[in-house]
Amino acid sequence: MSVSEQESAPSGEQEFVKPPAPEKMRDLDFLLGDFRAEWTNFTADPPTKGIASWNTASTFNGHAYEMTQRVTEHDLTGRFVVQWVESDSAFSGYYYDDWGNRTLLTSEGWQDGHLTFLGECIGFGKSFLLRERYEIVDENHYVKCGFVKFEEIGDWIPADEVHCYRD
Repeated sequence: MSVSEQESAPSGEQEFVKPPAPEKMRDLDFLLGDFRAEWTNFTADPPTKGIASWNTASTFNGHAYEMTQRVTEHDLTGRFVVQWVESDSAFSGYYYDDWGNRTLLTSEGWQDGHLTFLGECIGFGKSFLLRERYEIVDENHYVKCGFVKFEEIGDWIPADEVHCYRD
């Protein structure tokens, strides 16, 4: 965490000043707002489809973005909070939901037209690696593709594809 410090006059005490939000957070502006999320779950056999609502808002004076995901047909609400960590030159995110799933993810930012987050997930009673790749289709549509990797399998397998359309 970056903290701006200024020394006070003769007393030698330090005054802490809130820094401005990192400019790098603007790289995530495509997530802001209300979206209808049309998802396909490839881990089910056969794959299943559904609709969810996703909303992302800037919080903590722009230092973080918080996405709330609601899948009403499965009574699932999740949150993804992400920040830019200057000392790591990376985004750091944490997902958690009311089913007890959680994930710590990091991303170095946009590369080759994709924003990819990678991390360890504890979900649905299992532990696995998760890779989520975002791609902007246009100003009102983006796609998130998820992949999972289990230790016993060793290869990345498609988990889901979510098309998000701005409401």
